[in-house]
Amino acid sequence: MKKTLAAALLLAVSGIAQITPQITPGDPTTPAPPAAPGGRGGGGGAGGGANPVHGRNDQEGVDVDRFIGYPVNKTTHFSHAGLVTHNILSAGDPYSPGPNGAVMEYYKDLSTATLMPFSRTPLLTLPDSFVFYVESGEGRLEDGKQFWDLKPNMAILAPPNVAHRFINTSDKPLDMIMLTWTAGPDAHKELIVRDINLLPWCEENAHWNNESRCIFGANDGMLQGERVYLVMTQPFATNQPHSHTRGTAEIWVKVSPGTGLSLLGSELREIPRNAAYLVPPTGTIDHSNINLSKTDPEWWLYIARSPQAGGGGRGAGGGNLNAAAGPAASGGAPVTVPVQGGAGAGAGAGGGGVPFGARAGSGGGGRGRGPQNPNISRPGDVGEATVAGKPIK
Repeated sequence: MKKTLAAALLLAVSGIAQITPQITPGDPTTPAPPAAPGGRGGGGGAGGGANPVHGRNDQEGVDVDRFIGYPVNKTTHFSHAGLVTHNILSAGDPYSPGPNGAVMEYYKDLSTATLMPFSRTPLLTLPDSFVFYVESGEGRLEDGKQFWDLKPNMAILAPPNVAHRFINTSDKPLDMIMLTWTAGPDAHKELIVRDINLLPWCEENAHWNNESRCIFGANDGMLQGERVYLVMTQPFATNQPHSHTRGTAEIWVKVSPGTGLSLLGSELREIPRNAAYLVPPTGTIDHSNINLSKTDPEWWLYIARSPQAGGGGRGAGGGNLNAAAGPAASGGAPVTVPVQGGAGAGAGAGGGGVPFGARAGSGGGGRGRGPQNPNISRPGDVGEATVAGKPIK
């Protein structure tokens, strides 16, 4: 049944692209199709303007499997002297050939992290910055003075050189997603713990059908353009296919049970729970997530950084702060980026897709047109979701 639905969806997406005749690269006799005007409100970005005609993935020279990571059967490592980790994606150059999964330009490591039952890590002060997303289990987080009770659907931002440890208080594993990177100059000096269930919605119908809760962003000490969201796709729905250009990092981690289906250019890929993909930053690989369930929403942990994060950020530097993460966007093989729209293009990242974290209701990036929904918060409006620590007695 899933294969039949997937085939139908692929045909539908392909059919849309085939409305415009395919262009043979380098063929001077084939006229280019006229550019459609950009969307209202400044939006020739992702979904806001004309959709360029792309060839198949092999014609574009992109192996999408290089950008997908699976933790299953990966070698076990330890983090924090006690977390059992399995790598999903790792640091690397997304613009040049290399090992599968080694494609993260701005981040060092994306892994699953498990603390075994009734175990604990030592109280450590580490030079890297971390985000943890709790998938299952129960436990505690401590900084030596305070503690926070942990449960599923909570997230932690641990800035560099801030002491922290995990304690598993149950007879079941504490399972988390862990992101590691070098923080920017505005990193905070204390742990931030958020209960995502209490976060207000910050985006509505982004790229057609994505509903988002903004977990961490610039207000929490990250660079401008850096963000971590939890994104929901409604049952039996998809989001608008769109691409991202050089310098944009957009990572999707499947965190709800079951296997998801993602469109990556001309190919479909099954993405099981805890697997992830980075959108190839070539401007030629449209991506979307397809929820085939007719009853259950699908949830994705979304990690992104826009080019402007490397252009000065909030007052200082930026660029590729991860020395181990391979060349910055300016390195590697050159990438030819097609024009993403007519008038109004360039509202998105590098003239391509509008960053997913752009202002909802702005008219760009496939977001809803019209007035801002008063029931939607802005990133940074965390309400009661930020959990206060309790003194350790």
